[in-house]
Amino acid sequence: MPTADGAGAQAIPPYRALMIAALLWGLAFLLIGLTGRGSLPGVGGAGAALAIAAIAITIYTPTASALVVTLAPKALRGVYLSVNSMGWAFGYFIGPPLGGWALDQPRGMADGFWLGAAGTVLVAIAILHHLDRRLKSL
Repeated sequence: MPTADGAGAQAIPPYRALMIAALLWGLAFLLIGLTGRGSLPGVGGAGAALAIAAIAITIYTPTASALVVTLAPKALRGVYLSVNSMGWAFGYFIGPPLGGWALDQPRGMADGFWLGAAGTVLVAIAILHHLDRRLKSL
């Protein structure tokens, strides 16, 4: 069993950890879509979706920062980390208006928005897989 100092813990490669986080986000988006359609109970479905999204971001945040530091040249680490943070800032900028637009659409489109968001996870996983293969070949 792993201890607080990490003794006994086996490291998960960062690309795999990011893929796991992406899959969890996809599952959370799927649960939100299913909850909106009435396939899952409202509070239970939304609660499960938010809990899964919280686990995804808990996996993603330290892993992504550590990976950026690993990939960045020492002299440019600050720049690389700021670009990584700008990606999140862009998401926080575009997310609320996009979500508001989706909610203003007919019900089928609003529910389908979340299913579409779940599908974007496949793109993220493909990119991470490609990056993993490419870096292994170097």
